[in-house]
Amino acid sequence: MSTRPNYFFGGSDDPREVELIVSLVEKTRQGKIPWAKQANALTATIPSGFQINFVLSPVSVFTPYSNWQLLTVRDRSGSELVRVTNAPMVTILSGSARSPLLQAADELFKLVYGAAGDDLDRAINTIKKL
Repeated sequence: MSTRPNYFFGGSDDPREVELIVSLVEKTRQGKIPWAKQANALTATIPSGFQINFVLSPVSVFTPYSNWQLLTVRDRSGSELVRVTNAPMVTILSGSARSPLLQAADELFKLVYGAAGDDLDRAINTIKKL
């Protein structure tokens, strides 16, 4: 995991972390990374042992749609390689642009969350495959 300072306080993204997340977007689009939706997370395990996990934000009156709080990528031993925290209010309050790493993570989340569907979508798809 990178030891760089937080982007909000003037640090910059590690280009390798951005490249990794962009690669995950590409492979997910190609259908090569299967994602599973759980109560409060979206997870994927790549055959080489890497684990990717989005922790979902709680849905409330103020945020009636799902969003993510945290994205982590871990290697097969469980060591954290990438950690991205989604703090949209910080960006709004500071007026700063979102970092390339955060933009890539957002793109991955939107792709995965849209493809994961909800319980009813999964039930319909399961029945259709019978």
